[in-house]
Amino acid sequence: MKRQVGRVLLGWALVIAMTFAACAPKDADIEKGITGAIASYPGVSVSVKDGVATITGEVADDATKAAVETAAKAVKGVKSVANNLTIPPPPPPPAPVVINPDETLQQSVAAIISGQKQDKVTATVKDGVVTLTGEIKKADLPALIQQLNEIKPKKIENKLVIKK
Repeated sequence: MKRQVGRVLLGWALVIAMTFAACAPKDADIEKGITGAIASYPGVSVSVKDGVATITGEVADDATKAAVETAAKAVKGVKSVANNLTIPPPPPPPAPVVINPDETLQQSVAAIISGQKQDKVTATVKDGVVTLTGEIKKADLPALIQQLNEIKPKKIENKLVIKK
């Protein structure tokens, strides 16, 4: 009789285990739930196997990475989350601004003014700042300023009198 009771209990245990196993969410349902939960994070995807969610993709920062993982963990049926999200490296710093030395600037400015035949324009250079004085025709000013910018001064102070 004890054997018979043991067999009955074993049978019931199997029925109960199978019932609970059948009620557990399927991987496809879990994946669908996580996909909906992380839909606001572009570039992130998920796959689920045996209740373990693997999230992949690229996010902007650590806070976003943690938020995606938290959203995935909150979905019913998730046993654990493998967070394979990456964060791109920061962009390189901008190249330093190159300002030519005063002597080089003075020589270049003189050559530009002479080349444009602007005999009423004078220029001085101090601490990388080119100061223009004198007179110039309105039509000639843009070309002069453009060429002066190409020699990389710190600044151009235009104190020219514009003639029509």
